[in-house]
Amino acid sequence: MDRRRFVKAAISVPLVAGSGGLAKAGQALTEGSAGSVPWSSGGDLGARYELTLHRVMAGDSPAYSEEFLLADVRPEPVRRFTEYSGDLSGRYIGALATAARADGKTFPGLDALVEKVIALQKPDGYFGSAFHYDKPTDADLALLWGNGRLLVGLLEYYRLKPMPQVLAACGRLGDWLVRIGPLMLSAEIRAAFGAQHFASSYICWMQQTEGLANLYVVTKDERYRKLAEQIATVVERRSGDHVHGYLTSLRGVMDLYGATGDARFLAQCEAAWEDVARSQDALITGGVPEGWSPNNHRTEGCAEADWVRLSLTLWKATGKRAYLEMAERAVFNELAFNQFATGDFGHRLYNETGLPANGAARAWWCCTLHGLRAFPDIHAGVFRATKEGLWYDLPMDARIETETLSAIAESSLGDDGTVKITVTSAGAGRNSIFIRKPQWAATDIHVTADARQYPAGDGYVGLERTWAAGDVIELKYSMSLRQQESGGDRVAYFYGPWLLGAAAADNPAYFNELTVDNRLERGKEKPLPVAGQPGVPFRLPIAGMIFPCIPAEYPDQVGTVVLRAVAEQTGQATTGWELRFLGRG
Repeated sequence: MDRRRFVKAAISVPLVAGSGGLAKAGQALTEGSAGSVPWSSGGDLGARYELTLHRVMAGDSPAYSEEFLLADVRPEPVRRFTEYSGDLSGRYIGALATAARADGKTFPGLDALVEKVIALQKPDGYFGSAFHYDKPTDADLALLWGNGRLLVGLLEYYRLKPMPQVLAACGRLGDWLVRIGPLMLSAEIRAAFGAQHFASSYICWMQQTEGLANLYVVTKDERYRKLAEQIATVVERRSGDHVHGYLTSLRGVMDLYGATGDARFLAQCEAAWEDVARSQDALITGGVPEGWSPNNHRTEGCAEADWVRLSLTLWKATGKRAYLEMAERAVFNELAFNQFATGDFGHRLYNETGLPANGAARAWWCCTLHGLRAFPDIHAGVFRATKEGLWYDLPMDARIETETLSAIAESSLGDDGTVKITVTSAGAGRNSIFIRKPQWAATDIHVTADARQYPAGDGYVGLERTWAAGDVIELKYSMSLRQQESGGDRVAYFYGPWLLGAAAADNPAYFNELTVDNRLERGKEKPLPVAGQPGVPFRLPIAGMIFPCIPAEYPDQVGTVVLRAVAEQTGQATTGWELRFLGRG
């Protein structure tokens, strides 16, 4: 596959000091741990993960050097957003620590970075500039935000390497949050930092739920649990406010539910998710904007990653299919579209009918790292293990290892609509593997060995046998074009899980002054010949379509327009896309 060759070429370059990471000269930035097994053999999910990991470790413009990362905990105004003390450094630490745990990689230099970060902790327990206890300002809320991200990052590092000095630093930071809790929970502060403050609004305090809940899990200190529960009661979605901050707060509430089992927190997050999913801020791509309405003019990679992670967490907690289907739509479309060819994540402006090229921005200061952090959670959502057996929930490349049964999935869904699941180890006795049949495809299942197939409910098929290493399950997803009403007289088109759009790079004649009034003729479309599609990274040839088009500017001359999966944006230079069309027929 072209995307596999692209990533293979990218990660084969020497990753040494000066190229963006923290390794010593001549030393690789990422090294596989002894006996580690990669996620997969290189399908779309693995390729996207490796692309962003390579960008973080070896990319430039900017390079994530040690000095660059430490600037927000010193702090030094040598780059944007160092007033968010610990934000970039915390995300970097957490993303790499989680990648190391999930994929068996090591990152030379990460230990030294953590050591230097915790050495900069203030006597009061926080990081950054002086905090104004008497009357907090926007700068203090920004500091709070960054410290919250750093607490989470350090705790994720502690899960990788349980070093007492790291936990001690987390405890001091947690103690400081407990100290300022009464101030920050006051009605005065809540009112003072409304949505108009946006990235320095009250969300900077609300998002402390994540760090506090996880600090409680590690320490069992009731003070952290109680403060997290108090903050959970004031988490709210304010018009015009910052989406990333709100969704991060909810993810923290879900962590609190996981730590306590208190059903109140699960109910809170389910109601909040439903509120978003039914609102005008639920985008056709499966994503969410950077700001809640009426401040919903562009997307943000951080918010998209949060929405996916929250949906997957709710799915695992409840088994309700709506959460899984939302995560699936967002991963295949919004999150994929948001990823730049560099591996960065960031922003795209959007309007009533599409996503123009102007206004695209790589948000290296947050989204790139938060996007990287999301990949392990997505990978963990592909398979799951229960006492009944293994479940294959998302048609992506991934692996799972358990004592009784292990398997690896290799997806070529975008090329030929197939996935191959190979059993890599199996215990004695009969076990089941459950395959989800998504609503967007008819699924044919073939097993190389005899297995009992039976309906398992809720769209799943069970396969039972005494499995052996080397057994293969071949899945064929038969997909077709689907039309979805999209408000007014507009429609959107999907092929399988992918949202289709008209890209300006493919269709220069389609884009002109009256673009939005062009009409597509449904019923006369044809598949885009695979042989004629260029072999570029992240191409999904199976989804390409050619539609007859009636140009608004000269309707007597019927032309054509190529529709492709918007996820293909990653493999090319930024271009404009139309997503919502006038239909005829």
